[in-house]
Amino acid sequence: MEESQICANTINLVPSKRLKKKDSKERLRFTEFLLILSAVGVVVFLVLLYINPSKEAAQARNLQRSADTATILSYVSSYFDSEKVIPEEIPNSKNCVEFRNEICKSGPYNCKDLVNMSFLTKENAETLVSMPTDPLHVSINGTGYFISNEGEGKITVCAPYAERNEKISFFKYMY
Repeated sequence: MEESQICANTINLVPSKRLKKKDSKERLRFTEFLLILSAVGVVVFLVLLYINPSKEAAQARNLQRSADTATILSYVSSYFDSEKVIPEEIPNSKNCVEFRNEICKSGPYNCKDLVNMSFLTKENAETLVSMPTDPLHVSINGTGYFISNEGEGKITVCAPYAERNEKISFFKYMY
């Protein structure tokens, strides 16, 4: 045998399997399917990043806190307008968030070390049916909202458990 025939025979020792046209079409379809699936996954991921459901929920709870604190302050203001006196139950304090400044829930709750706002539920022209509570703050008797009389007629109501580093606080000068 010649040398060229030996090389040709030794190179082709491993038999090769030829792909059928049907197999190559199936592989192409599977590859296209994987590409489409990964593209859809990327789009879904980008949409979730944009929407961010936890951020939306935190903003909704903060809006509820803002509405609650504004409601409490408006009822205290209405009480002041009718009685012409700031209720003595509201503690005198320069800081809104202090021990004994948390508002007590309305109803049959123990208001020891809390601010009893039952003067708002008396039968006046405007009465508060139930005291609003913070959406996430869990307390047995407290609402999660705080109130203080900073002096010179300035009443402040605040929500210290606001999320995403927001400061929720409303104040009003009564006189």
